[in-house]
Amino acid sequence: MLNMIASPAEEPNPDFVQAKRVGRENNMVWFERHLTTLSEEDGARGAAYLVLFGGTRQAYFHTRVAQGQLRNDMSPSHWSHVALLRGSGPTKRGALWEISLEPNDGFGFPPSDNGVQQGNLEDYASRAQYPNVAVMRLPVKVRAMSDVLKRFKKQRAEIDCVELTLLWLGYCWGVGRAVNPLLDGYGTPSAAFIEALASACGFDLTPGLESRASCPEAIWQSARWWHGFHAAAADSAPIRGMWHTEHFLGD
Repeated sequence: MLNMIASPAEEPNPDFVQAKRVGRENNMVWFERHLTTLSEEDGARGAAYLVLFGGTRQAYFHTRVAQGQLRNDMSPSHWSHVALLRGSGPTKRGALWEISLEPNDGFGFPPSDNGVQQGNLEDYASRAQYPNVAVMRLPVKVRAMSDVLKRFKKQRAEIDCVELTLLWLGYCWGVGRAVNPLLDGYGTPSAAFIEALASACGFDLTPGLESRASCPEAIWQSARWWHGFHAAAADSAPIRGMWHTEHFLGD
């Protein structure tokens, strides 16, 4: 059984707010608009940014259902994937570090880089395929996370994201008797990867859950409800950002 500690906060994070799409704008326009706003705030220089997606493609659909184990009402999560921007703030193509279960260019040979992939924000521009979106600014410098990433790629003994990828693909593809990896404490590779980078930089991204079991839902709940913990921690601050959800499973 996977246990997640509930935050003692009575109100959601006031610095992580809903921001609906304007008209028929796609995800790329939405992200660029809010990344610009976040990057212009005081103290934003060089900060690291996460982007979350809630997708409708097959693997992302199954990942959302699996994360219902972390929700009080057991309803599927709104979120299926998380990635780290390679730069700080808006960029022309929005280059990403990620570990996708449905990479556009295929998996290549994951063991050489511990499963880490390079992607682009524009790969997630489709509003139909990725209807739920969020952007988060962490109180961590992207350069620091980049430095940790170089070691992470060569240190599978710490967190083996190749193993996590195979476990989640087996579950999403219905291989044999594969069960929900979260029930055995195995988080999604995308979230466990970013959790490890943040932790190495001194930031506890998901205080309510063991780092190895991290997943997009846990990161979402942390941004929404653990702002008090982050505000009280030394050399830290609450996560800031925006989100928009319009696709729900199980209603």
